Amino acid sequence: DIKAPECFEVEKQLTELMNIPVFHDDQHGTSIICAAGFLNAIELAKKKIDEVKIVFNGAGAAAMSCARIFKKLGVPAKNILMCDSKGVLSKKRLESLNKYKKDFAVDTNLETLKDAMKGADAFMGLSAPKTLTQEMVKSMANTPIIFAMANPTPEIFPDEVHEVRDDAIMATG
Repeated sequence: DIKAPECFEVEKQLTELMNIPVFHDDQHGTSIICAAGFLNAIELAKKKIDEVKIVFNGAGAAAMSCARIFKKLGVPAKNILMCDSKGVLSKKRLESLNKYKKDFAVDTNLETLKDAMKGADAFMGLSAPKTLTQEMVKSMANTPIIFAMANPTPEIFPDEVHEVRDDAIMATG
């Protein structure tokens, strides 16, 4: 288990050296399952993939890989906000971001996860326990999609979501 950003370099080197597919569970395994669940969730929520606004909490290998596959599925890059432990990956923070995080930096005045969650259609949690609050869930768009995938303790528990939203589509890792 190799953390980001080192895992990207290892994957690149192995891909160049070997004549077989390279699979990194944190990146590829998570993104495949997350994408499948997300496609089902947007169908249930009656949302259009090219219109959904998604907040990723976590900016490691799994989050970046999920965001990349979401883009390939049709989510516009401008509709993806990624947060790390310091807040939204924005162009204002470029100097402090590694080259992989820079790929997800957007031009925005939003700074915190709380800011990013206002009006969001979906939350993809690939971060740390209890980082999503009920207040943030309340601020989301109608029929929010919440994938709280931190393990073993998610960013928020399903019962906490359903205390404040009866229209949420919820999944945990």
